[in-house]
Amino acid sequence: MSEEKEITLRNYFDFLAKDKLMGSKCKKCGEVFVPPKKICNKCQSTELEWIEFSGKGTLATYSLIHVGARYFSAQGYRMGKPYCFGVIKLEEGPRVSAHVVGPSKEWEFDPANFKVGMPLKKKIIKVEIEGREPSFDLGFEPV
Repeated sequence: MSEEKEITLRNYFDFLAKDKLMGSKCKKCGEVFVPPKKICNKCQSTELEWIEFSGKGTLATYSLIHVGARYFSAQGYRMGKPYCFGVIKLEEGPRVSAHVVGPSKEWEFDPANFKVGMPLKKKIIKVEIEGREPSFDLGFEPV
């Protein structure tokens, strides 16, 4: 899927708001990136185009964070009730880091629920911070 919009992070987040996981693909060598890049790391070409990813992948590695940013603390994550931040290997090849969420906070608080290799699918997370416009971020959840 090729989109006409300029390859920028702003447009990447606009796509997330529309439930689309978009990245870029080098027209010269075929390398793919998510988040998108304007210059290919492999061949340094500037000829890249938007592509849409399936949003499916597996958990490659992860960290359970007990003391996090104020935003996560406000959601109930804290010492003994961690949130998971992982690296997900997408079906299409690239890896992307994201918050890994569960069906409930209680599920997320149990470290035994997270396993390297577990299948995941994208879940767009609405981020609401008082005094700011809502935004959207990439997350993943178990299949």
